[in-house]
Amino acid sequence: IVFMMPLSSGRVRMMPVLGVVCLGIAAVLTVVGVHRASIRPASLLALVDLQPKKAEESFKPIHFREQKEAIVQDAKEFSECVQAATTVDQGVWCLGQLLSMLPRPLEQRALEVAHEVYPSKEPVDDPKLLAMHLESCLAAAQERDGGIFCVAELLAHVPPAALTEAVTMGEEHPAFDWTFEREAAMHDAETFGACASDAKSVEDGVECLGRLLTELPEAMVQRSVHVAMEVPPPMAPAEEPSELAKDFGVCLELASARDAAMYCLSHLLARLPAEQLHEAFEYQTEHRGKGEPFLTDVQEEPVEPEHGAGLGLGVQKPELHRGGAK
Repeated sequence: IVFMMPLSSGRVRMMPVLGVVCLGIAAVLTVVGVHRASIRPASLLALVDLQPKKAEESFKPIHFREQKEAIVQDAKEFSECVQAATTVDQGVWCLGQLLSMLPRPLEQRALEVAHEVYPSKEPVDDPKLLAMHLESCLAAAQERDGGIFCVAELLAHVPPAALTEAVTMGEEHPAFDWTFEREAAMHDAETFGACASDAKSVEDGVECLGRLLTELPEAMVQRSVHVAMEVPPPMAPAEEPSELAKDFGVCLELASARDAAMYCLSHLLARLPAEQLHEAFEYQTEHRGKGEPFLTDVQEEPVEPEHGAGLGLGVQKPELHRGGAK
């Protein structure tokens, strides 16, 4: 027996509306289902190609005092590059290499200033003078704001088209100063080796590799990851994680030039399972340059790193396995 309740006129009027709402919800759920079905994990190369957004980089601290020596060295090499340049294209290449070597927050904030003040600048006929002025300006700068001013002063005198081309070149062909970075990289490799030797789990091993990638020059990591994902694994027998780390350290110790250092890192990464390399790269992307927003970064004080701090700090004895996680 079915009891039919009389419907009020108000309920009758609401039924078409409820029908439309139900249809709308069903359509939305269908779209969401199709979208989720179409989502695929981003490839590692896609992650490498993604450049951090300007807003994200602008809000990271520059730590100018701690990095001043390296920044001044970058400016010196830029000046030498410009002095040797004989064409406009070569000069743009020099600028691109400089931008790729500067700390990203410094580069992005100086670019923002330069784009705004460019219309007020008078052209400078001799770019060599600008390059020399950058070096002396950065050498005199004591804090973050002075560093931003020096770099912005250079970039504001570069025509917008040439500056855009230099930024693109710097992103496509990132550079790093191996002579300056070599000693720190050797220490990072040694710490990484200690982590791998006492390995306990794959997950912690990935974190240990991520810490290594975070400490190494960003351009070195990006270029080596590209190589590792493009080429087949090296012609070498399978080894335990501790042996891979040891080989990496020995290789770096022998590397006297940038290309050799890149080969060492590429050789290590190419022998690891792709999923572990993927996770380690994501780790370094997330943790590189972590710090408080620059609004709280008013008075930058020198930081003395603790002895032994770095890759192995707080790591529970990681493990890396070639051919997949066990």
